[in-house]
Amino acid sequence: MSNFRKDREREFFSYHMPTFKNIGIADPFFTIKTAFFQKGKYGRHVQFFEWELKKGEDIYVEFYDNKSDDSGKTVDITPMYGDRPLFKFKSNPFYSEEYEKKENLNDKGETYITYVVPVNECVAVLNTGQEISYALYEKRKEEAKLEVPQLQKSLSIFPDFEETFPPKAGIEISNEEIADAPLSEITIRDLAAIMLMKPVSARPWLNDLIKQTKSEI
Repeated sequence: MSNFRKDREREFFSYHMPTFKNIGIADPFFTIKTAFFQKGKYGRHVQFFEWELKKGEDIYVEFYDNKSDDSGKTVDITPMYGDRPLFKFKSNPFYSEEYEKKENLNDKGETYITYVVPVNECVAVLNTGQEISYALYEKRKEEAKLEVPQLQKSLSIFPDFEETFPPKAGIEISNEEIADAPLSEITIRDLAAIMLMKPVSARPWLNDLIKQTKSEI
């Protein structure tokens, strides 16, 4: 493990220290991993080294993404999820029988073993220390995306003319004006009245027309 990755792992661990305090674990087995999609398999997966699984301890994980420059060189490691969840893979003594085994070569040409584990077999650990299933974590995350701010009283770009600009009494418009009023004299308020279908115009005849139209709909 490079010094750069070790430094980032320590930073990630420091972030989750309050959670570990709530859990009551002073020396957790913590690491950072990438969660990837594998052809022919559903959902994301994570690779654990054989020595990690042999320890027989619960493994606490935060997933990360690599940030690369134009040449493809990794220049930073960033949290995969914005809400920075902590996951736990519970110790499984039967890992060698249940998970896909891979033989890998390191830079020195030496062989090492990893096992591919579905991420959905991990549990999410909340800040309070409570554990929930990965499926429930994903469900809550999707529900949070669907939440929208409380809708305004009106979605219109126009203000509430009925409250802000109540109609002025005593304005009478002749039949000639009704018939011959040029479009250029239509006010924003008139336009709002027409578009919102509300009798908020300063022109009584327009308000009456809107009321009549609404009653016929």
